[in-house]
Amino acid sequence: MKRIALLLTAMLACGTLQAQIPNAGFELWVTDPDSNNNPVGWQTTNSLPLVNVEPYSPGCQGNYAMKVRTLNPGFPFPGVAFLQVAYNFSQIPTRFSACLKSNIMPGDRAYIIVGLMSGDSVIASQDSCTFKIDSTISQFTYREFPLTIQSNLIPDSLIIIVASGLGSGQVGTELVIDEVAFRVGGSTDVLQEEIFPREFRLHQNYPNPFNPSTTIKYDLPKDSRVSLKVFNILGQEVATLVNEEQKVGYRSVEWKAMNAASGVYFYRIQAGDFVASKKLLFLK
Repeated sequence: MKRIALLLTAMLACGTLQAQIPNAGFELWVTDPDSNNNPVGWQTTNSLPLVNVEPYSPGCQGNYAMKVRTLNPGFPFPGVAFLQVAYNFSQIPTRFSACLKSNIMPGDRAYIIVGLMSGDSVIASQDSCTFKIDSTISQFTYREFPLTIQSNLIPDSLIIIVASGLGSGQVGTELVIDEVAFRVGGSTDVLQEEIFPREFRLHQNYPNPFNPSTTIKYDLPKDSRVSLKVFNILGQEVATLVNEEQKVGYRSVEWKAMNAASGVYFYRIQAGDFVASKKLLFLK
């Protein structure tokens, strides 16, 4: 625990304030001079070859989320990502929200820690806004966490810490987070619900062109019988990616085309009465 406390102290000390919340959807990643790939605007515990914060694809929304995980370089070493930024809120937020997935080892937990300041005044203390994730969440799930507000001042800066464990973290514990935000009004109780799309949608595959695999995402606003197939330009079926009943939600499937020939293909989805198709390009 002392090691992690020292780490967070160092990260706080070198945190720089910027003009807006950067990269809240974790779409942007950059390689630093030490060859570590970090989310833009965030500091992490990455130190090659020890990488315990990394992009996760596909994200809850968009191509990427951020994954923090606990590794074992001789001792359990939790992943930590840290954001400190200036942000002029128009109102006092009451909730912190995020899209989450997790793999929590038995007896372990991951953490999201939030702090809000107005100058030197504490609006929401990190001690009272420490949120524990102590169970595995297999699908992206939207969660809101209540903020304990200590002042009627409107905050002008924020702190967010995401950790796969602090002190007693166990190897294998992972937390994937996406679409972080602050919210105002409504219930201050902790809420949990699946994010449900409003309409059927078939997304363009990513990457495209691709080699050797690509991800196809699609949205189901209700439970449906889903068929997703790939065809060549002659209309011949070359792969069945999905053929089953699926629950409402944001879905994705990977096509591994190692045995296919280079060229143009089409993928087609049928979900209930919804039918759509798109083109993709495989280049060896």
